[in-house]
Amino acid sequence: MHITVKDISRIFGEMAPTRLAEEWDNVGLLAGRSEKEVKVILCALDFSAEVLEQAKKCHADIIITHHPAIFHGIKQLTDSDWRTALLMEAVRNDIAVYSAHTNLDSAAGGVNDVLAGLLELQNIEGLAGEESLEGIGRIGNLNETVELKAFVEKVKRVLMLEYVTVVSANRPVYKVAVCGGSGMDFLDRAAQAGADTYVTGDVKYHEAQEAFGKHINLIDASHQGTELPVVNEMADRLALRLSRDGYAVKVLVAKESLLLRTI
Repeated sequence: MHITVKDISRIFGEMAPTRLAEEWDNVGLLAGRSEKEVKVILCALDFSAEVLEQAKKCHADIIITHHPAIFHGIKQLTDSDWRTALLMEAVRNDIAVYSAHTNLDSAAGGVNDVLAGLLELQNIEGLAGEESLEGIGRIGNLNETVELKAFVEKVKRVLMLEYVTVVSANRPVYKVAVCGGSGMDFLDRAAQAGADTYVTGDVKYHEAQEAFGKHINLIDASHQGTELPVVNEMADRLALRLSRDGYAVKVLVAKESLLLRTI
């Protein structure tokens, strides 16, 4: 059965509603022909040269990313900037680009639910107390209280990270808040919700001081590390939905290198 880029946009918009995106965000179909037939979809965290090359090799018709391919306004569409050069190459190869950013962060089953699930949190709630499990961040509890060192090792194992950065408040771990990506704006929410430990990414020095002062353990598992797991999840959910609806579409997951690493 025939399906187009416009149809894929609609279906993914049901999985991660655009109404959940922050006002400053840029989500949805960002490049490409809406009536193009789709036979192959490539899911990725980022729209990058690495991902675009894979899309070309697997003959993808659309790339679905978490981070927007176009974030700030574009005033010139030339090859002088690497971002616009990549967009031009995608369009030249008739590959559409769709992005679901903060709407995928906030959606039920999105970035933060996947992260909470990997950490085996129970009794999961929205970080701001949302009844519908929509909104930025999640909070839940472990099956039992563990020492911080043991929990850190678990974070590294399930996210497949060689290292994380830790601020210890000398508290055992039981009630854990998570916010994939860059979540330090929600530290107060985590503390007010009673979390003893907060897992997020992109922590700056003075933000680490703030966590220590609020007596909450902080684990910086990196922006990329806390968000990569959602890519497989969104690919699986999309493939199941398309199969259920009778569409013979191949849904693939890009292989993405860790951007930041120790050497």
